[in-house]
Amino acid sequence: MKLYDLIRLALGALFERRTRAILTILGIVVGPLIIVAITASVQGVSDSALGLIEKDISPQDIIVVPNGKYISSYVVETLSQIPGVKVVVPYYTIAATMLTPQGPKPVTILSANLKELEVALPGLGLQNGLYPAGSSLNEVDVGYYIATPQYLGQPTYHTGQEITSCILLPDGSKKTITFFVTGELNNYGITLGTIDINRGLLASDSLGRSIYGSEYSGAIVVASSLGNVQNIVNQIHTYLGSYVQVFTTQDEITFIQQQVSAFNLLLAIVGSASFIVAFISVLTTMITAVVERTREIGLLMSLGFTRTQVMLTFLTEATIMGIIGGGIGILIGYLSSFAFLDLILSSPIFRGLNASPEFYLGQGIGLFISIMIITTIAGIVPAYRASKIEPAKALRYEV
Repeated sequence: MKLYDLIRLALGALFERRTRAILTILGIVVGPLIIVAITASVQGVSDSALGLIEKDISPQDIIVVPNGKYISSYVVETLSQIPGVKVVVPYYTIAATMLTPQGPKPVTILSANLKELEVALPGLGLQNGLYPAGSSLNEVDVGYYIATPQYLGQPTYHTGQEITSCILLPDGSKKTITFFVTGELNNYGITLGTIDINRGLLASDSLGRSIYGSEYSGAIVVASSLGNVQNIVNQIHTYLGSYVQVFTTQDEITFIQQQVSAFNLLLAIVGSASFIVAFISVLTTMITAVVERTREIGLLMSLGFTRTQVMLTFLTEATIMGIIGGGIGILIGYLSSFAFLDLILSSPIFRGLNASPEFYLGQGIGLFISIMIITTIAGIVPAYRASKIEPAKALRYEV
């Protein structure tokens, strides 16, 4: 018997019992739909986050923050003397409130040596305008969202305008400063510790020094090469102990990879459960079909069908249901991943992250073949039982 004839007979049998076939196919669809939707969404977020890290921050960066309130100039000097360190960029974070027509808006001012900061944060740049002058106490650049309606609504702040801000001083008092906006920062996707540059102001280190002196909020250590990063981290722990906390770009990458691994484990569990459901669904449907079609099987054998051909006919039915269910599940799963990804990106953790679903052709082919194999295996026992039916008995069988 030709393959075309097997497929034609199988499709005819499925069409005759289309309600049951549709319900079985729906049971198969659920598994790949869930797997593809989650996989494409998680891979999209992961790839986007890793891309931002690689673009916006150097892999040679080491972030050092105090376990207490500040790190001193002694700590900065110690860091700069560690072998393999290219540059140390101490920075200040200043809590402030912008006085806007819509009311007070909290904002963080990042104050640092801007030439050195560009080395540590290669993704940092300007859409237009200039960086604040190194000696200026009242010039700032505005973050990407402060220059767009996404953050404040109208009016936004642009180059050449003024921003009145209320700064919290170390003694608990407040000081009002009117800043002149010299530039607008580009979209910088990485959060530096607790600092979201897109929603903050950038000032020269002169402003921070005028408020906090030599007590810094943290420091960015730039290694001379990627191979020196771990050695520098070890030296920081040796010299400064528990006085500081240390984070590297690799820590961020590792964290993302761990989260993806956790999702992959979840997918393995969901996938196993969905495959079992598909297997049982096909097995049940095919066993019922064999019982209902006993006389038909006897008739086919009396017309010259061999046992092998009968078995292949039922196996083809199971495989076709797997092909249809797997194909539909993968397609709907990918389309659903856009909605699922929007749900993930609505979380504050991923705010500002631009991502799209990522599902690779090899993954789709592998999943499709797996479903097809599972449904075919599910049809083996019923198909074998059908092939062993005696034609004489089958023709006398009453349902």
